[in-house]
Amino acid sequence: MRKFLIIVVLTFVVVFAVYFLIGERETPTFPTVQAARQEIRTTIITNGIIEPVERIEVYAPIGGRVTRIHVDEGAEIAVGQLLMELESEQIRAAITEANTALLAARRQEKAVLSGPPKYEVAALDAAISETALQLEEAEKDLKTEESLFARGAVARAAVDVLRRQRDQLQLRIDGQTLQKQELLARYSPEEKRLEQDNVREFSAQARFLEQQRQLEIITSPRSGRIYSLEVVPGAYTARGQLLARINQPGKIRLRAYIDEPDLGRIEKGQHVEITWDGLPDSKWTGVVERPAEQVVTTTNNRTVGYVICSIEGYHEELIPNLNVNVEIITMQKPDTIVVPRSAVFRPDGIRSVRIFDGKTVATIPVVTGIVTPEEIEILEGVREGDKVIISPDLRN
Repeated sequence: MRKFLIIVVLTFVVVFAVYFLIGERETPTFPTVQAARQEIRTTIITNGIIEPVERIEVYAPIGGRVTRIHVDEGAEIAVGQLLMELESEQIRAAITEANTALLAARRQEKAVLSGPPKYEVAALDAAISETALQLEEAEKDLKTEESLFARGAVARAAVDVLRRQRDQLQLRIDGQTLQKQELLARYSPEEKRLEQDNVREFSAQARFLEQQRQLEIITSPRSGRIYSLEVVPGAYTARGQLLARINQPGKIRLRAYIDEPDLGRIEKGQHVEITWDGLPDSKWTGVVERPAEQVVTTTNNRTVGYVICSIEGYHEELIPNLNVNVEIITMQKPDTIVVPRSAVFRPDGIRSVRIFDGKTVATIPVVTGIVTPEEIEILEGVREGDKVIISPDLRN
C-alpha cells in the first residue's frame, strides 16, 4: 500500500512538472509577414488630357462671310486641299474702285503720250492760214493807200485805218501761232512720266487687291484630320478668327494635372502609365517630357502644374481632349527587400523591426530606402524570408 502511494505521488509530480514546463514553453503568437524580394515604387496618381503634339489651327486671313465649307469634321485631308470659301464685300468693292481708277488713268496716259488731238491742231492751222491770207491782203491794201497818200490822192486817215487793220491781223496770227506751239508742247516729259507713274500705282493696287481676293480661298496647311470646324456657312468672320483645327491621328501627347504639393517629385524621364475608362483593359505608356513651368488654378479651385508627357507608339484611339487616368512613377526598384510599412517603428528614434524566429523576438535596427503608403524598402537589417512582426507591441 505504501509502495502504491509513493508511485501515485511520483506520477502526480511528474505530470505536474510536465504540465508546468509545457505551459511555460508555450509558443507565443504574433501577426507576422515574411520579408520578400519584390518591386517597390512610389507613384503620383492623377488625371490628364490627351492633346495633339502639334496644334494645327487655320485662321481667317481676311474678314468676310463664309459662303461654303467643303469638308466635314473627322474628314481626312491633304495639304493644299480646299477647306472653305469666304467672301469679302469690302475687298470686292475696293477692287471695283481700283479697276475704275486704273481705266481712267490709262485713258489719261494715252492722251498725254499721244499728244494733242489732231482736230485741235488742224483747226489752229486753218485759223492761222486764214489770218495769214487776211494779213497778206491787208499788206497789199496798205501799200496801195500809202502810194496814193504820197501823191495826195487820199487822206492820212485812210492810211492809218489800214495800218491798224494790218497790225491787228499780225497780232492775231502771232497769237494763233503761239497757241499752236503751246498745244504741241501741252504735255511735258515730266507730265508724261507722272501719268505713267499713276498707271503703275493703280495697277499695283489692283493686283494687290486681287491677291487679297485670293485669300478668300481657304486651303489646308498640312495633311491630317479635321478635328473641329469653328464656323458655319453664312457666318461672318473677322481677320484672324479661328476657322478650323486639324490634327494628325496618333501623334499625341499627355498634359497631366499634378497637384502643387507633388510637383517637387516630378522629373524629366519618369515613367508614365495611362488608362482610359472607355477602354478599361488597355494601358498606354510614356515618359515625362517637360515638368511644370508654372502653377495655375483650375475652374474647380484646384492648384496644379501642367506636366507634358510623351506617349510611346501610335494610338489613333487616343483622340485630342480625351480625359484619361495617369500614374507617374517617381521612384522604382525592381528587386529589393520589402516589408509592410507598419512593421517599422522607431524605438529611441532608431528605425527598427521585430523579427520572430518561431521562439524568440528580436528587435533589429534597419536602414530603409523607398517608402510608399503601404510598404517600405529595407536596405540593411532584414534578409529575405525573415518573419517580421506587423504593428509590433513595444511593451513586449
